[in-house]
Amino acid sequence: MNKLLHSRLPNPGCSGCSELQFRLLAEQMPDIVLRMDADARFLYVNSRMKDLTGMESEVFCGKSCTEVGFPEHCASLWEAIARDTFKSVGGIDRELQIELMGKMRNLHIRTSLESASSDKPSFIATVRDVTALRRDERQIHELVQRLTYHMNNTPLAVMEWDPQGKCLLWNGEAEDMFGWTRRELKSGRLDSLALVHPEDRAAFHVILERLRLGQVASDFVKCRALHRDGSLLFCECHLSALLDADGHAKSILWVANNVTPRELAEQEMQRLNSGLEVRIHERTAELESSNSELQREILARKALEAELISISEREHRRVGHDLHDGVCQELSGVRYSLEAISKKRRKGTVLRQQIDQLSGALERAVHHIRLLSRGLAPLELEDGNLAAALDELAANTSALFQVKCTVKCRGRSQRLEIEKAINLFRIAQEAMQNAIKHGDATQIRVDLDLLQGILSVTDNGNGIKDDDPAPARGNGMGLKIMRHRADAIQGTVAVERIHSGGVRVICHFPK
Repeated sequence: MNKLLHSRLPNPGCSGCSELQFRLLAEQMPDIVLRMDADARFLYVNSRMKDLTGMESEVFCGKSCTEVGFPEHCASLWEAIARDTFKSVGGIDRELQIELMGKMRNLHIRTSLESASSDKPSFIATVRDVTALRRDERQIHELVQRLTYHMNNTPLAVMEWDPQGKCLLWNGEAEDMFGWTRRELKSGRLDSLALVHPEDRAAFHVILERLRLGQVASDFVKCRALHRDGSLLFCECHLSALLDADGHAKSILWVANNVTPRELAEQEMQRLNSGLEVRIHERTAELESSNSELQREILARKALEAELISISEREHRRVGHDLHDGVCQELSGVRYSLEAISKKRRKGTVLRQQIDQLSGALERAVHHIRLLSRGLAPLELEDGNLAAALDELAANTSALFQVKCTVKCRGRSQRLEIEKAINLFRIAQEAMQNAIKHGDATQIRVDLDLLQGILSVTDNGNGIKDDDPAPARGNGMGLKIMRHRADAIQGTVAVERIHSGGVRVICHFPK
């Protein structure tokens, strides 16, 4: 390319050499460069013309705008530019809006006379497409308007200060927040630090210095500020620096949010919380004291109940022993006396028959009393043999009340502590009595699992109905006693309905 270009160069000093230099320079320029005559005909167009029109530069040479195919208004514009250029000695500088290739274009055109006195006068024009530039300028203008609108209508105080502390910008909210007007601030009557509470100025000054020196681009700080009338404000401040080419702040933008109502509310809330905490501590201490007193009362009541049960057990044993050793012996003596009298009487007499009947009645009474005494004080419990005690209880219950009572035991060889064995025995005894008394049961089954710690008493009685009185519904004194006995051995008692009829009392106790 360079060899071909040099082969076409004219001799130095000739006009052809200047023309070639012009064209080489024009091709290197980013703008459209063209040469036109006085009739607005194109004499030369560089290759940049294709970017604007989509046509090669060779198409334009020697043709007018109309011949090239430009719209009439476009041709008229270039004819007017040619006329105005020849009228003006220094050329023209003009910006036009032209429609090209279906789009409106903003063109900045500068012209300069090349030769006005020759036979073929001409001028040179540079054309720059500034469409994008003007669009960006419009967008920037719109952004500035929008920013100005938001700044004037924001609930935040917006201020700008130069590095020396002189105010450059002060919106309406800043006037309302701090009480100073724009005119007063523009005249330099207030330094930026004068807005800050004296006790917070040192820390605020450090932040401003870091922004001025370009050490940070932005910062956030909570501080106390002063209104013009001296009243105290609480503010949240966002500060940012506009830096120059050296990295130093040209100005500092300060956006402040007045949080005084919120701060005062938080302080009041803290005060109330502090008072509430004190009251909570006092009330907690009162409750702890009351709870301690209640625990002591519960322990005392449990001790009393345990003592009552112990007394009841002792009374059971005493009554059982008295019945067995006293009443039974006395009745047996009376029976033996009647038998002796009966033997002295002749058989078949009415008196002997009556005596024999009395003797039989006494024998049955002695038998019942012995059964009752065994229930009151079973000897097996003294060895912790709960299974044997329940067997005897079932046999006595069957004999006394004519019901079928059975016992099934798992882990029969296990022995329990006397207190645990007694309480479990009384729970089973109470459940069996409730089944006979309230449920009219004819069958009772006692299941004892000493390996799992479960005692259950199941009957085939009437069950529990919604309209049953309290004792039958499991809320009577009998159930309370059973629950207390279970609690004494760290166990639980529950009463269940059986769908087929009857009730099951289940006691879980530690193994």
